[in-house]
Amino acid sequence: MWTKKDMEWERLNIAVCDDEENVRCLLKKLIEKQTMDCRILEFSSGGELLHFWRQEEREQIDILFLDIAMDGADGMETAEQIRAWKEEREEPLWGSLPLLIFVTGHPEYMAKAFSVNAFQYLVKPIDEKEFADAFAQALRECRHLELKKDIEPRKILVRDGNITRNIPIEDIYYIESNNRKIIIAVEDEKIECYGKISGMEHELREGFFRTHRGYLVNMKYVERYSRTEVQMKNGSCLLISKYKYQDFVKAYLEYLAEDGR
Repeated sequence: MWTKKDMEWERLNIAVCDDEENVRCLLKKLIEKQTMDCRILEFSSGGELLHFWRQEEREQIDILFLDIAMDGADGMETAEQIRAWKEEREEPLWGSLPLLIFVTGHPEYMAKAFSVNAFQYLVKPIDEKEFADAFAQALRECRHLELKKDIEPRKILVRDGNITRNIPIEDIYYIESNNRKIIIAVEDEKIECYGKISGMEHELREGFFRTHRGYLVNMKYVERYSRTEVQMKNGSCLLISKYKYQDFVKAYLEYLAEDGR
């Protein structure tokens, strides 16, 4: 059994999608019985899950328990749409989150389940020991992926015209909001694409600060600052809101202390 001490990363988000309320309640109890610190998201249909999935500022789902046979968009169709979304963004299908665990009373679907890269498969009625074993495997995989993420450079995928680009986060100087588009400034170019700066702020977080409603800056490339602007190491001068100034100074000093400068 896993405890909070075993978890060395941020609290996991675990989703349960099943059109039967009693099954959702059972899965929630089984998850909580593992005594780990997590947030459990409940969805009563595939459509409800997909609506959440398409939100730009949604939280990442780490483990997904998904019923195959549901009214409307069933679990298989839902998983196929999630897979298509990941393929469109050129994200890996194996070795990435969420870890998909199918839950169903139809074992004949097992072979098809793995065609959408399912991590595990549980048959109803759910056996508590089988659930605990599958859950422990999922946690070990989450830990492995978290360690792997810390080693590999973080990147974001953006659409630049007809081209999808994979941009290392550490190469981003700042992001500027421009109507319904954002401009990502790297060392020698500016990349324009559709998106919201609030979505980028949510995705990037560590090492970045929203100095103004129109600018998100990478602390790594701040050269100097005043009460009205931040000068970046590439020479760009970006506005800083008077309401953000104190918080920016605090965040920047904390960044410098953590970076050992």
